[in-house]
Amino acid sequence: MKSYDVLIIGSGPAGLFAAMELEKMGIGNIAIIDRHAYTAGGLLNDGKLNFDHRIGLDLNELKIDVDTACHYINEVKAIFTRFPRCRQVTYVNKNEKIDVLMNIAYEHGVEFIAPEQWHWGTDNGKAIVDHLRSYLGKTVFLLDSEVISIEKRTGHLYRVAARKKGKIFLSDAPVILAAPGRSGAYWFRDTAKTLGVDHNFGPIDVGIRIELNRKFYEEITNIVYDPKFIFRTNRHKDRVRTFCTNPGGRVRLENYGQFKLVNGDALSGRKTSNTNFALINTVALTTPFSDTTEFGHMIARQFHLLGGGQPIVQRVGDFREGRRSAKSTFDSRIRHFEMCKATCLVTPGDITLGLPARIVDNLWESLKRLDKIIPGILHPSTLLYAPEIKFFDTHFPTDQNLETNVCGIFVAGDGTGKSRGIVGAAISGMIAAKGIAGKIR
Repeated sequence: MKSYDVLIIGSGPAGLFAAMELEKMGIGNIAIIDRHAYTAGGLLNDGKLNFDHRIGLDLNELKIDVDTACHYINEVKAIFTRFPRCRQVTYVNKNEKIDVLMNIAYEHGVEFIAPEQWHWGTDNGKAIVDHLRSYLGKTVFLLDSEVISIEKRTGHLYRVAARKKGKIFLSDAPVILAAPGRSGAYWFRDTAKTLGVDHNFGPIDVGIRIELNRKFYEEITNIVYDPKFIFRTNRHKDRVRTFCTNPGGRVRLENYGQFKLVNGDALSGRKTSNTNFALINTVALTTPFSDTTEFGHMIARQFHLLGGGQPIVQRVGDFREGRRSAKSTFDSRIRHFEMCKATCLVTPGDITLGLPARIVDNLWESLKRLDKIIPGILHPSTLLYAPEIKFFDTHFPTDQNLETNVCGIFVAGDGTGKSRGIVGAAISGMIAAKGIAGKIR
C-alpha cells in the first residue's frame, strides 16, 4: 500500500492541471489514477479550445469574477498554445465580419458569440497529452487502474481500492480530488453517496448532430471556426444552442455500453467535404421527477431500440415531408441527397419517434432561424443524427475551493458539474488545487 498527499481520480484536463498547480506550489507527493491505459480524458477528442469566460464556465458556480476567470484563462492558454500543433483558428480582435454576423443574428432574435479559438485535431490528441505531462515532475500515474471503492479511514485518511489486471491495490491519502470526466460521472455519483457527499441533478443537453455539405457553412466557419448561436424559442421559451462545430470533420459514435450516442470531431491532417455541429436543447426537471440522468438514458435507450442498436439519421428532405429516411432512397439523386455523403453509418429512420415533441419543436424552430442567418443549412441533403446528449447533470455543491460538504473530498471538471469543455475543466482543476494546497500545507 502506498500513501500520497493527494490522490486525483481522472487524468483529463482537470486532473492534469490540478497536478501542475499543486507541483508549482511545492506539493510533490501526488498520484493520478485512471481506468484507461493512456492519460487523456477529454483531451483525446477534437481538441477545440475556447478562450472566453462566457464559454464552458459558470462564474457563479465557481465563485469567481470575470477578472479572475480571465487570469486563469491566460494561464491555461500559455500552456496549451506552446504545443506546436495547436493553432489559432478564430481571431476576434478588430474583426468586422464578426460584427456583421452578430448584427444579422440579432435581427433574427439569436445571440451570437465568437470566442478566440484554437484547435489541434483528434489525430494530435496523444501528442497534446505528452506535452501536458512534460510539465509534471514528481506526479505518479496509476493508469489502467479502475477505482472500485473509496473508504473513510481513521486519522483523516481515505483509502482507495483499485483493480489493475485483476489485482487489487490500495492507496491512502488525506485528500481526494474527483475529476472523473463525463464517462466516470455516474460511477463517482454512486461512490460519493457512500461517503455522504451531497449532490443534486442539474440540467442536461439533448438534441441532434447536423451534418451538411461544407460549402453551405463555410461562409461562417471561415470567420469563426466554432460559432456559438444561442436561441430562446418562441413557443416554449427554452434554450437551444449550437455546440462543437467541426469544419471538414466527421460524425462519430460514443459507446456508453447500453446505448450509443453521436458526436463529432475533425482531424488536423485530413478533411472531409462536410461540416458537422450539434444543436442541443437544455432540459431541466423538477418535481416529481428531477433525475435528468435517467431522463437522458430513457431517450438514448429509445433510439437504441428504434435504430437496432444504433443511433438514427434522417435527411432534412424527409423530415420536412414527415416521413422516415430509408436505406433505399438515402442517397437519391432525384431528391438531391447526393450533396451530402454521410460520414457515419447508422440507421436511416425518423428522429421524431425518439425525441420528445417539445424538443423536436425547439430544434426545428432554431434550425429555421439559423437557416435565415446562413441560408443553405436546410438543404434537403442535410443530415440530422440523433441522439446527441451531453450529461453534465450530476452537480455537487461546493465552497469557493471546490471542496464538497465532506472534508477532504474535492471535485473538478465536466463530470462533477464544474465545467463544460477543456478550458473550463482545466480552470476548475486549478481552483481545486489552490484549495487543496491550503488544506495540506
